[in-house]
Amino acid sequence: MMPTSTRGVLGAFYLPDEAKAAAAKVRAAGWTHFDMLTPFPVHGMEEAMGQERSWVPWATAGLALTGVLFAQALQNYVMVYDWPMNFGGKPHAAWPAFVPVTFELMVLFAAVGSAIIAVVAGKKDTVPQPPPMLVKTGATGDRFVLWISATDPQWRAEAAERFVRDLGADDVRLVNVDGGRDA
Repeated sequence: MMPTSTRGVLGAFYLPDEAKAAAAKVRAAGWTHFDMLTPFPVHGMEEAMGQERSWVPWATAGLALTGVLFAQALQNYVMVYDWPMNFGGKPHAAWPAFVPVTFELMVLFAAVGSAIIAVVAGKKDTVPQPPPMLVKTGATGDRFVLWISATDPQWRAEAAERFVRDLGADDVRLVNVDGGRDA
């Protein structure tokens, strides 16, 4: 029986520090198509993997500022220029009255805009992941799982499996196209 086409190799770690050290060693060894699947965020994992700081918080801040400016412009236009009304002798541009709407539009613009950015930017996935429904990794419970994809330029199945074992990973296995183990 011929072995099937391999998607990558998995290896499990049980402590966050071990996983972070393994990610740094994988990066130092020159692997570029790898990921660390974790049950919770691990401080410093991005640096260990060589990932750049995300631009999404800056986009969210810009969207929030856009919401504030839009809310203030709309309310000032309506209440001062388009249809000024006298409410108990208060000035037309009474900014304290505009705060609730301004806050709500700030949150709306930031939340909806960030969700759209996440959908659009999330389509660019550079590291093919293991088939989630076919491979039980334990990464959502208690394990930190290293994944090295077969799309990596230096991929050789036996060398990758040996490398992950040398890192001290448990449950090291090659994953084939249909999600099972390679023969």
